[in-house]
Amino acid sequence: MVKHRILITGASGFIGTNLTRYLLKEGHQIIALDKRKPIYHGYRAKEDALVQVTGDIRDLKLLQKLFEGEIDYVIHLAALSTIQMGAKDNEETVSINVDGTETLLRAVKENRQVKGFLFASTDKVYGRLKGDAYTEEDSLNPIDSPYDCSKATADQMVCRWSKEQGVHGIVLRFCNIYGKYDLLKTRIVPGTIQSILENRECVLRVYYDEKGQARNFRRDFLYVDDLCEAMGQIIKKMELWNQEGTGSAMWGQAFNLGTGTCYPMDEVIGKIRQIAGCSSLLKVEFVDSPAEIPRQKMDYTKARDTFGFVPKTSLREGLVQTVKWWEEFKKRSDRKEEV
Repeated sequence: MVKHRILITGASGFIGTNLTRYLLKEGHQIIALDKRKPIYHGYRAKEDALVQVTGDIRDLKLLQKLFEGEIDYVIHLAALSTIQMGAKDNEETVSINVDGTETLLRAVKENRQVKGFLFASTDKVYGRLKGDAYTEEDSLNPIDSPYDCSKATADQMVCRWSKEQGVHGIVLRFCNIYGKYDLLKTRIVPGTIQSILENRECVLRVYYDEKGQARNFRRDFLYVDDLCEAMGQIIKKMELWNQEGTGSAMWGQAFNLGTGTCYPMDEVIGKIRQIAGCSSLLKVEFVDSPAEIPRQKMDYTKARDTFGFVPKTSLREGLVQTVKWWEEFKKRSDRKEEV
């Protein structure tokens, strides 16, 4: 018996691929929406459990057609998801991240059967970290980049619509997520692994502080399996809120998802190199970009207390699994090239 029918936008992306596989295994039916056809790397879903839809979240008519069928929950992942992508096309970034979110909210509002709307935001909406860790009480102060600003606008839009328009929505602010199926080489973990497997030098990007000293960027890293489990827990809690009628105070609230640990980039790259058996030289590049935040760290106390969220996977364990997946993926890719 199907537990819930869940619409995932951005389903062919890194997180979307992992989350779709996880929720299918949990017995849910998934409607996977993306501009690109989702690819699940050989995964075989049960008949009718996975419905793949190719389309744009800005297409209101498409969304209205989808919502003609029963949809219990919406997980909104679709976005231009990196600083680099945002810098290439400012207008498209704003259009997808902001206009796309508003269009989806309109469709959800029209369909009163939707029990919950989960919006994937980012720690970058907070801007530069001033204290020990970001908390949900911190004001949003994104740095001046299309990605950060557009995500902050969409984040606040979801909060506002949830409080004022009757949408049963919450905002989930992710730290850096890493793991299998992430092929984007501009991100530190897949980029480093790919460089090692292709016998290219690894790159450590550093910045100069106000005293002219070279410093590591520091980030909070959450393994994607822990994120997927958290999303499953959140849906269970939202279902309980709906059954008991106790969710009204929660709609429009934000929750941080992270590990509460701030890892320097040389440590992260060092662990990857050790796991992958790399002994080549490390190239250091100095970054002079206001779009890069020196330090990011999440306080996830609120998510722990509300949903029982506690990260289970250590950074080393997650990197071991990620390197293993990449090695297998490269072998499969190499075999295809030989055919």
